Amino acid sequence: MLKREYKRREPTNEERIFLKSRGLIPDSWLILYENKSVLVVVSRRRSYRKVLKKPRKKLMKKEKELC
Repeated sequence: MLKREYKRREPTNEERIFLKSRGLIPDSWLILYENKSVLVVVSRRRSYRKVLKKPRKKLMKKEKELC
């Protein structure tokens, strides 16, 4: 299987908020890949790679209706 090469990019404002909620400093992380369910980030300093699962929006909508 071939390795994919992804272009690293700066996080958007929404992604910055998401990274902060996960306990990461947005300025030290770059976005490698984004999907409906996951966000893959890479550390600028040590080249660590993390896969963060996004919350499901359908569940969040149901919770708002219950309140």
